Amino acid sequence: MGELKDYSGEYKPDLMFEDFSKDALVKLLYAYRVNFIGLMGMWNTVNRERMSPEEAFALDADVYERQLTKFEMPLVLQALNIQGNDVVTMLKYFQVCTDGAREGLYEFDLDIRNNNHAILTFTKCPSLSYFEKSGNEKDIHCLCGPGGVEEQAFIAICKYFNPNMRCNGLKLPPRDNEDDVCCIWEFKLEPNA
Repeated sequence: MGELKDYSGEYKPDLMFEDFSKDALVKLLYAYRVNFIGLMGMWNTVNRERMSPEEAFALDADVYERQLTKFEMPLVLQALNIQGNDVVTMLKYFQVCTDGAREGLYEFDLDIRNNNHAILTFTKCPSLSYFEKSGNEKDIHCLCGPGGVEEQAFIAICKYFNPNMRCNGLKLPPRDNEDDVCCIWEFKLEPNA
C-alpha cells in the first residue's frame, strides 16, 4: 500500500504516522500547531473569566514555562537532534517549536549578527491582533509588555539553552497602528553574565 495523502478511506486498525505522505504529515503538524495555540488561548480566556487579568496571565506564564521546560523543549530538541547552547541554536528551536514562528501565523524578520547575537522582529502576531481587537490594553500589557507572558517565556527559553543568554525587548506593544511591527527582541549570549 502506498503513502496515504489523507485519511478519507477506510478505517485502518494498524494505522501509523509512517503510513502518511510527507504532505499529509505537514498538514497534520500545522493543524496540531494551531490546536496548541488555540488551547493556550482558550486557557487564557477561561482564566480571565474567573480571575483578574493579572492573575490569569501570571498563571499562563507559569503553565507555559513549565510546559516548555519539562516537555516541549526536551522533546523537540531530541526529536530533531538540535544541539548547542548559542543564540543560533535557540533560533533553530524557534523555527520548529509547537507555536513556532513560521509563515501564516507568527511571522518575523531576523537579523543574525553572529552565533551569539540576533535581533528578532515580529511582523505578524495573531495573539497581539486578537487583544488589539478587544481594545483592552491591560491584556496586551500582561501578554506582551515588560514582564509579560512573552518576556517570561523568552527568559525561560534563553536560560534553558544557556544561563548566560539574555533577551531584551527593544520594542514592545502597544503599537501605534496595525501596520507597525508587533515587537522587537534582542537575544545575546553574555559570557560574563
